[in-house]
Amino acid sequence: WSIVCLISLLHVATVELAALSDRAGSEVWRIREKTEEAMALAERHALDEWVELNQPQQYVDIMVNLEKKESFRQALREANVDYDTMISDVGRIIKRHIINKRSMFFGKRESASYDYLQYNDWETIEKELKRIASERSDIAKLEAIGTTYEGRSVYVLRVTNDITDSITKPVVLIDAGIHAREWVSVSTIMYIINEVVANPSDDILIKGFLDSFDFVFMPVLNPDGYSYTWTDDRLWRKNRAPNNQSECIGVDLNRNWDFMWGGEGTSSNECMNDFRGYAPFSENETIAVKEWIEQHRHKIVLYINFHAYGQLWMTPYGYSRDRPSNEAEMMHYSEIATEAIKSVRGTTYDYGPVYTTIYPASSISVDWVRGAEKILIAYTVELPDKGLHGFLTDESEIGPIGKETWYGIEQLLLALSLDKKLLRTEELVIV
Repeated sequence: WSIVCLISLLHVATVELAALSDRAGSEVWRIREKTEEAMALAERHALDEWVELNQPQQYVDIMVNLEKKESFRQALREANVDYDTMISDVGRIIKRHIINKRSMFFGKRESASYDYLQYNDWETIEKELKRIASERSDIAKLEAIGTTYEGRSVYVLRVTNDITDSITKPVVLIDAGIHAREWVSVSTIMYIINEVVANPSDDILIKGFLDSFDFVFMPVLNPDGYSYTWTDDRLWRKNRAPNNQSECIGVDLNRNWDFMWGGEGTSSNECMNDFRGYAPFSENETIAVKEWIEQHRHKIVLYINFHAYGQLWMTPYGYSRDRPSNEAEMMHYSEIATEAIKSVRGTTYDYGPVYTTIYPASSISVDWVRGAEKILIAYTVELPDKGLHGFLTDESEIGPIGKETWYGIEQLLLALSLDKKLLRTEELVIV
């Protein structure tokens, strides 16, 4: 029986690896000069799957597959554009990620418990959220606010002291996983959830926050896409809903928000990674979040939207160079958060508006939250690293990234609380 099991396990593993290893030999090249010209060449060569611009650091990362490597190299040479190789074999890293997930094969995931220092599949995340809500019902409530095309739930986890069915305190809203391949965004929000839930009686600052705020976590905004990255395509970005006018699947959920919808940095091509959908709020996932935020917008005092990668702490807007009226205030809290993060282990962030800090991006959640819903303090955060692993962040970084990010948010929230007189605790003494 054990030999049969082993053969079956190896067969399943081989099938899974085959599905996820189609990028063998693909490389990520970093171009530090003539970035706009390089991006135009990448578009001409249909290399749109991994194109990450960082304007403060003046580089663009482009993944080049094996078939187009020589033609793209020649095009860069003719344009007198140099590059450095950041990742020499994307497929090898993907295989290593999947090999490390052996516990997901052959049905073992059913009994697996959540590991806060590893990546976890959708089923394990869902199970952990339900466990938290059940075991810590004194401070936590879990609600399914929507259902995806494939039938998965979009969850909201609320955490606060003296929790009730209604929200009576100011809301701190944090979401992640809107882009499926950005696993570290999900691991980071789950790390923060664990910090908030596990330590309220031991950590005076967390207790003070739970007395004063309703923390609202949306851990995986794109569960269909996230699940797909575990089974078929590690670098998938969009959701998995079909498009009526194309065989290409999925909408970029972070180009589907109804604020300056369809502008610069979005695509009308269903096959592109930044396809905006046929209309704003066309997708089950964005509709669910929209309806929740609209119901509670007057209570939301801080919104943070996690992504990867680049180490960027960004303010609205992404649709143009227009600036919110309170940009100086948001930049002030950006500085507090990024300096706090740096103090943990030296991780440095650039901060500024989306449009000029990463790239033009219309119809994004942070623009809608600030521009349409008038939630004054709103950020999009591109978590580490700066390209060493890109979207394929090593598991050894999960704990350090979670720790430093939560510390940055703590210090931002503390400053915001003092400025706005939001704290409702008698135990927290500021020295």
